[in-house]
Amino acid sequence: MRIALATDPGTPGWPNEDFAAAAAGAAVLLDGCTTTPRGAGTGCLHGVAWYARTLGTVFLGAITADPPTPLGDALAWAIAEVRARHENTCDLASLRTPAATVTAVRAGQDGFELLALSDSSIVADYGEGRDPVVLTDRHRAASTNPDAARQASTTVLAPDGLRGIALLSDGAARITEVYHLISWPALVTVIRDEGPAGLIRQVRAAEDSDPDGTRWPRSKARDDATALYWPQPGD
Repeated sequence: MRIALATDPGTPGWPNEDFAAAAAGAAVLLDGCTTTPRGAGTGCLHGVAWYARTLGTVFLGAITADPPTPLGDALAWAIAEVRARHENTCDLASLRTPAATVTAVRAGQDGFELLALSDSSIVADYGEGRDPVVLTDRHRAASTNPDAARQASTTVLAPDGLRGIALLSDGAARITEVYHLISWPALVTVIRDEGPAGLIRQVRAAEDSDPDGTRWPRSKARDDATALYWPQPGD
């Protein structure tokens, strides 16, 4: 199993609130939801970056356990587990308590199982001549309630013709979804040919050309950007 991964923080001096990791036959990418206004109290001693990192680690362990459980059930268990780790030290009733979007892919008996919760994206690369399959979700991000996992979008990809699977935080997918500079097929070509770092370079070049948000109005001039690519996952 080969994985290509790149991440770049959006704001110098501020923690990167994205998290991505892989294990044999599976990968996850989470995007911590930045507290607004930046620096406001969350009621949590640990913060958003800790939450994304901890939930991602627990979730990856859950989806690689034997015997396997459905991705949604594994995510619900992971949310509950992370809640238990800090509910005695942190105010989890705060409206700003840490949260994160979640994406995951796992090799299964019937194909590649995908899960997306909130606004990160999964893109399946089927090569030239066939549009990529894009999975996104618009439900609330994972936070303290395990029931959020029941809202996640899930699907199973057939392995035939599959050239790769990409997990993208919304900061990496901005070039398509916000800036509209390249299409999803073009994004797949960039990440396949230039790797995740090449995609993030294009995102940053676009943002640097519009530092004041005149061309593309946005709440953050630059967001944390993370891309993970699993090439030839069926091999």
